[in-house]
Amino acid sequence: MELTATQTTAVQSQTNAFLLGASGSGKTTALQQRVLHLLESGEPAYTILVLVAEPEHKQAYVNAVHQSGLGPYADLNITSYNSMAMNMVNLFWPLVARPVGFTQPYRPPTVLTYDLAQLLMWRVVTPMLDEGAFADLRLRPQQIVSQLLDTLNRAALNSLDLEDALLRQQTTWAGEPERQRHFLDTAVAARTFRRTCLENSLLDLALVIEAFDTQLVQHPVFHNYFRERYRHLIVDNVEEQTPAGQNFIAQLMDEAQTTAIAYDSGGGYKRFMAADPTGARQFHHRCQQYLKFDESFRIPPDMLQIANLVENFLEHTHKPTALADDRILEVVNGRYRREMVFNLVAELRRLVEGGTAPKDIAIITPYLDGALRYMLGQALELAGLPYRLLRRRSSPREEPRIRAWLTWLALAHPEWGYAPTAYDVAEALTLSIRDLDAARAELITRHLYSPENIDFLPIDTLPDKLFPRIGADFLALVERLRNWLFEESDRTGEQIDVFLHALFTQVLAQPEFQPTPDIAGAAVCDWLMQAAERLQQAAPAMGLHTPAEVGIGFIDGIYQGLVTANPPDLGEPPDPNGITISTIYGYLLAGEPVAVQVWLETAATGWWDIPRQPLSNAFVLAQSYDPQQLWTADQDLQIRHELLSRIVRGLVNRCSGGIILANSDLDRRGIRQDGPLWRALQPAL
Repeated sequence: MELTATQTTAVQSQTNAFLLGASGSGKTTALQQRVLHLLESGEPAYTILVLVAEPEHKQAYVNAVHQSGLGPYADLNITSYNSMAMNMVNLFWPLVARPVGFTQPYRPPTVLTYDLAQLLMWRVVTPMLDEGAFADLRLRPQQIVSQLLDTLNRAALNSLDLEDALLRQQTTWAGEPERQRHFLDTAVAARTFRRTCLENSLLDLALVIEAFDTQLVQHPVFHNYFRERYRHLIVDNVEEQTPAGQNFIAQLMDEAQTTAIAYDSGGGYKRFMAADPTGARQFHHRCQQYLKFDESFRIPPDMLQIANLVENFLEHTHKPTALADDRILEVVNGRYRREMVFNLVAELRRLVEGGTAPKDIAIITPYLDGALRYMLGQALELAGLPYRLLRRRSSPREEPRIRAWLTWLALAHPEWGYAPTAYDVAEALTLSIRDLDAARAELITRHLYSPENIDFLPIDTLPDKLFPRIGADFLALVERLRNWLFEESDRTGEQIDVFLHALFTQVLAQPEFQPTPDIAGAAVCDWLMQAAERLQQAAPAMGLHTPAEVGIGFIDGIYQGLVTANPPDLGEPPDPNGITISTIYGYLLAGEPVAVQVWLETAATGWWDIPRQPLSNAFVLAQSYDPQQLWTADQDLQIRHELLSRIVRGLVNRCSGGIILANSDLDRRGIRQDGPLWRALQPAL
């Protein structure tokens, strides 16, 4: 590979080097080549640590090593800060458990993944809600749970003591006084959750980071370990690191022989997850070499003029914009979202027929709700265009097959006392038996299912007149499923993951139920089994001691809106060469550069909005925020402008051809759209 002079300097550096440049300027390539250079020079892979901002970024480094032909190098550690913190706290548990405050430091920890932390917080919040906590707060219970966890996590990732973080939210609030009551309820819930974790050796993300940041990184034993293990530290996208992650780098970069740190000058997209791009600039002054990457390998210079348009509008600058309209390839309109989507797909089909590869197109939207996802998928399939979804998180209850599998789980265990609705049972039947339509499923459910007794009657109790209406073949399959659930074995005390595996392999995947391989069903089964296994392992420490408590907790948590960071892939496996569909931040953090971007719903205020989180203000909880300063409407407006400017510049830095603007006159609620991004782009339209 031919490198520029700046890249070569970074690759061969013998000291601490700081690499600064925009996305696409070759920084990551230089770091990957640096890894290869070290390995070729005889450096053991065991001594190299690569910190990436996102777990998904690891694969690019792995691919670079594999394609080099240098060998497998299993000892090469490529990881994110959060993952490393988790591994190190587990490894050095005896050193940190007592100082952090765990009441049974001799007891090995139980790790709470994000879904388990939600379940535990749900158990904390439910009795509080029953007693009137968070009254008048217009949030769903699951949103309350996730924002409480955000407060805990943001405090730890910003190297703030929990009590300081809770107090900071109260003292900086300048809005309606009723919010102070909500902050008091937040403090009660957060303290209860933390106390439960400390008493039961439960490690959530916040405690992992706190233990690593305040105890382990400061410990001489860990310094000795790091010094003897790692000789070369490589950090990509340091602007996406949190203050805790930056503290780790700052503490230990001088223990290594060399350090290479790359900073994306337009990055900092993870500020909602406590990233601190301002604090990351400290490394410029801590490194002996400063390497500026000015050349763009990805985009023509006039592409940046689209970003200039937005900055001129929001920040009243006067940057050049004369060529911006050349890079806006098309404006697709529609009165409603459905019309917009089908007009857009027709345009994309023309693009592909004209020679643009589907993988060189990305559809980017501020929100990707279920209805929009379905419309896009349906339209692209009808047009014969492959696609893939980039989803960072999702709510499993939105997936019908997951609801169906949970319905059978509840029916097979009536002793749990969890009664699915008649609608859930009918939906489960249609998803479990190929070609069984909703009308027949509703007839079966109405006559055979009893929610009061959590019972499903044999088919011979059906009125005779219904047999020809439903069909003998369908009824035979319904009876076979019923027998398996209720008659064939005693399911009392059966592990959830064992039940789900048997349900799928012995019944639902059989050719009579699904004549063709059920790929979506397999993905659902696999995800549910993994989630159930995690809960079963953590259940005793979480206070769930009986199969019924575990089962109800599992089903209830998903139905209450539990969010997962690893959603199952439904339908056919995503086509890696298909059109990318993603939310804004999902694309900026994990998406590949493309030739053509579609900015969907360009006039929606979602491009400019920030998440409504009244219980956890990410900006107030930032370490760099002055706790003496009130959070005002002016600051809120400034942050929105700043984030939109950064988003647009980040997107155009990942687009080599041009932008298609797709817009509907009315949003899903029938309200006319005229958001800041749309207004900012008007001079080019």
